[in-house]
Amino acid sequence: MVEHFITNGMSKIYAILFAGLLLSCSQNSNELDTYQRIRGEAQGTTYSISIDSSKSETITKAKIDSLFDRIDSSLSVWKNNSVISVFNSVDSLKVNDPHFLTVYYRSEELRNLTEGAFNAQIAPLVKIWGFGKNGIKHTTEVSPDSLLKLVHNEILTDADSVNEAIIFKKLPGQSLDVNGIAQGYTVDVLAEYIKSKGVLNFMIEVGGEVRAEGKNEKGENWKIGIDKPLEDLSKRELEAVAEISGRALATSGSYRKFYELDGKKYSHTINPKTGYPVDHGLLSVSVLASNCTNADAFATAFMVMGKDKTVEFVNAHPELNLDVFLIYSGDGGNLDTHQTEGFTLAEERTN
Repeated sequence: MVEHFITNGMSKIYAILFAGLLLSCSQNSNELDTYQRIRGEAQGTTYSISIDSSKSETITKAKIDSLFDRIDSSLSVWKNNSVISVFNSVDSLKVNDPHFLTVYYRSEELRNLTEGAFNAQIAPLVKIWGFGKNGIKHTTEVSPDSLLKLVHNEILTDADSVNEAIIFKKLPGQSLDVNGIAQGYTVDVLAEYIKSKGVLNFMIEVGGEVRAEGKNEKGENWKIGIDKPLEDLSKRELEAVAEISGRALATSGSYRKFYELDGKKYSHTINPKTGYPVDHGLLSVSVLASNCTNADAFATAFMVMGKDKTVEFVNAHPELNLDVFLIYSGDGGNLDTHQTEGFTLAEERTN
């Protein structure tokens, strides 16, 4: 997960990017000259952007970094004076920051849509289970059940039309964890900026969250690979491939971020409804959506729902234009998969 945002019970699994982000040996110099690469570090991770520079030469790394800084000033809990840090430390606050307000209200919409599987108010639970920004510090001094009122009670809002702001009033201890949506939102902000410069062909990757538009330098759709769920980071195997244009991808999983206490594993995925880490066989969820905000948030929600409820949800909401690739523990502990048409198994592409 992104270190700059409070963890939301998920562990992002970095997608392997190729055939668009990585350069092929078969490409000639003319092809390479038409695409600009911008790479750097932000939000506790790395980012990589590939842009058709024949359309615009005004997009610079300095401008991209300034957009990251602006979003961090709204949503980074590592900054004590960011909007979300101040919000979490007080019981009442007037806010007119557009990034914070956009993420907050979209989070509320998604909470209703997923019946609480996605809930940005999960921060108190994340903290006591030991997955907060201060590292793994599990505490038994507070019962998860006692915190559910902080997670499920509505935060009161009132519009201040004079100052074009929203006044928030909340219970003492209520706080937000936007990690399950903020990185996807960041990708979308970058995408809209690039599109505003007239660029139609580009791919953005931030810590494994991806949005791709148009074609790569070969004139093909962008191709993105999904890792097998292996705990050993040194061993990476490709499980599936998505070929996309005009869509975004996010992947979440629970198998690389957990801790053991008294012989029991505690998953990084916390169910906002129960207050406890999930205990089901779903190991990894990859989601394709029309934008990265949705892809990120639904990947978070589906890891809470588990395999069967995720399949039911996707089938019940065709209007959301979602594709999913699920990796789960099947009979006898073997890995099984469920996929919709947006994904192809890696071995199928090589046959």
